[in-house]
Amino acid sequence: MTGTVKAVAFWAAIVIPLAYPALLYVGLDGTTGLWFVGLLVANVVALALGHDHKR
Repeated sequence: MTGTVKAVAFWAAIVIPLAYPALLYVGLDGTTGLWFVGLLVANVVALALGHDHKR
């Protein structure tokens, strides 16, 4: 895997959780719940891909 992909995944894993409080504040009904689950899955994937990132 290239360094660029690892770097993007690393920073995505840091940035994605910033959306959680807003979604939780609005409530997890219907579409908002799907967005939350989708962001959670994206965060797990980003963590898995970016965990080896070194500056």
